[in-house]
Amino acid sequence: MLLAMIAATLPARAAGPVLHEYFEPDPSDDLRLKATTAHGAMPAAINTPSGILSGPGDYKETPPSRNAYGGNSTPESVDATYRIDRDTSRPESVSYDDPFTPSVAPYKRLYAYDMISEGLELVVRDKALRRVPIGGAATPAEDQFYAELLVDLSANVPVRIPTPGPDTRVLAAHLEPQLDFELLRDGADNFFILARERRRARLLMQLSVVRAVFGNPFGNADWSILSAHASPVPELVRAPAAQMLAQIGISRAMPPREAVSALVAYFRSFAASSEWPQGRSTLALYRELVTAKKGVCRHRSYAFTITALALGIPTRFVRNEAHAWVEVFDGALWHRVDLGGAAGRLDFEFVTAQSHLPPADPYPWPQSSESGASMAERALTSARGAPGPGGPQSAQGSQAPSGAQGPTGARGPSGAGLSSSQNAGRSSTTDSSDNSEAERNERIAAPTALTLAVGSDRVLRGAPLEFSGSVEAGGEPCAFARVDIDLEKSDGDRRSLGALPTDAEGRFLGELTVPLSIAVGNYMVTASTPG
Repeated sequence: MLLAMIAATLPARAAGPVLHEYFEPDPSDDLRLKATTAHGAMPAAINTPSGILSGPGDYKETPPSRNAYGGNSTPESVDATYRIDRDTSRPESVSYDDPFTPSVAPYKRLYAYDMISEGLELVVRDKALRRVPIGGAATPAEDQFYAELLVDLSANVPVRIPTPGPDTRVLAAHLEPQLDFELLRDGADNFFILARERRRARLLMQLSVVRAVFGNPFGNADWSILSAHASPVPELVRAPAAQMLAQIGISRAMPPREAVSALVAYFRSFAASSEWPQGRSTLALYRELVTAKKGVCRHRSYAFTITALALGIPTRFVRNEAHAWVEVFDGALWHRVDLGGAAGRLDFEFVTAQSHLPPADPYPWPQSSESGASMAERALTSARGAPGPGGPQSAQGSQAPSGAQGPTGARGPSGAGLSSSQNAGRSSTTDSSDNSEAERNERIAAPTALTLAVGSDRVLRGAPLEFSGSVEAGGEPCAFARVDIDLEKSDGDRRSLGALPTDAEGRFLGELTVPLSIAVGNYMVTASTPG
């Protein structure tokens, strides 16, 4: 496959006197002089607990995020629901893009779900979109952020964009080129941008989030108040969830604050496992995850969400391409709670130099689990060239476990416990694996046939590319399997594009985006499946 780009040549500096000398901008001066950004829409610098931050610069001088948001991700697209999978192994590495300054890695809030459907999928209870007001000033209780991201606008269709935290306020927003647009949010606090044209644009925002949501303890709330805000759970999960709560030793006889602490402690004690759960149904999978305390971030957050909602605690499952966590509501604030289960390594597509410094984590971390923040800190330490094998501990005080690899030592899915199939379509809770160990090993050892078709042999960086094909083993279709798609150069250098799920007939079809960071050249497209 040939990746194309437009080459640009920069002219050499002409000899002669220097008429204008460049000085590095000083954000302290910008703050003191109350300077604004070039477009005048927001201050050139803001003062935060994470330090003084410089506003977005000129597009030509400061390229925005390398990934484009929106596009096919709408309130009704396939990623608007989420189905948990059975791959409980720890991913080796995941890619991540952060358009915020300071960086909130890995907690970019991209998808949030606040209800369990009758099919035990995660969904948004209230999909009605409401306009997000733009304007105002940050309060002393809020942390501020700049956002700089590329957006693939779709004419008259809301497309999804990320936020740095729950209940984000938009103090200023500017679109380049200048177009009429609206910012919208649904009942789970997912953000969308609506414009009248279909094109790629640069969205700049000044945002604020109440600082307490990033680390303060759950408030002293009453059960009756919380239950009024919690989404109802389906009838078929009430009894199993009650059994799980009894097994854990949590009930409504406890104060809500104490119950939340106990839930966090229990679900943080999960461990990744290359021995996938045996449950064939979603309900059986839920029970097995809770009982065996097995899984990475998405499994912990999924099981926590069902259990907490059944108890009457308003809960959201939140994810992005690299990590998953939960948010719990105490009647006044939504609190971000990381349950751990992070990947072995975080590979940044784009990240700013400054990191967000949240309040201290109010909940202790067990030795066996690692927070997403710790994973991000290791990656940032490595990216900045700082020493320290294995990376430092995060502010949350977690430690990195040894971690388990995939069932056959294959590359893990591109999401810190997030099945990368969630980026292209829904995965399934069941697959064609047999329950017995002998049968599963026989299936893995059977000859596997994988077909692959690529939509085009030429593609632009940052553009989607369609893949299709099928997987079978021993002459039978591999239903609901993961297909990893990579680009490989002749020198052996390989870049992961992501993964796609097969359907019940062992077929897969979907689009994956070619990273803007990849070098121009000729590539071989390769596909593989774990096992």
